[in-house]
Amino acid sequence: MVKLTKTELISEAIAVFNEKISPEDCNVKLLSTESSFVTHNSLGKLALVLNSSEYTFSKLLTGTQIYIPSKPEKKTDPEYDVRMNRLRARLQEQEYQEMIASAVPKLSSSFLEPSEKKEIKQQISVIINIMFSVVSVAFAMWTWGGSSLNTGKRLLLSMLASLVVLVAEVTLYMGYIQRIDDARKEEKRTKEIKEVIRRVEFLPSTAKTSIREIRERMEK
Repeated sequence: MVKLTKTELISEAIAVFNEKISPEDCNVKLLSTESSFVTHNSLGKLALVLNSSEYTFSKLLTGTQIYIPSKPEKKTDPEYDVRMNRLRARLQEQEYQEMIASAVPKLSSSFLEPSEKKEIKQQISVIINIMFSVVSVAFAMWTWGGSSLNTGKRLLLSMLASLVVLVAEVTLYMGYIQRIDDARKEEKRTKEIKEVIRRVEFLPSTAKTSIREIRERMEK
């Protein structure tokens, strides 16, 4: 059964139809004038009962549309909305923390081998020593040129001396690292040679022999 919207012509036809139906006719029901829709069966009944050129079935269908009932408004609960907002915020924060944890892996000492820890400490120590040497040389050059040079020349002298020291320190350290790598590679290429110095065979009869006798045989 298709529900259709009412037009002015349909409302007028329903009023005429209800006036035409006599109270004694119990087989025919009156059509509702308060509802906002009408069925296509009711339109067919109107056209058949009224039997007028003014209220034909095609004319009654003109201008009407499929009736779509409006959705009932949802009753909102303020406390429920507050709880849902809190849950959404908590879920978003949890997803954000998981995204950060997956994007930035934790660098924990438990994931580092002892050799890696030692190497990291050594690199940090070397960096600190290089920076200390550079700053010390720059300060020394600045102090040394204070009596005979102006500010610009003192600054240029300090920067040049610092740059020379920095290049020298880095070159020495890189050479040291290269020698260590070469030594490791050479050690890996060296094959370990094992040699059997002495072989002792234990016969079944030696099970009853004392430990002292076994040692004497080995010394011979």
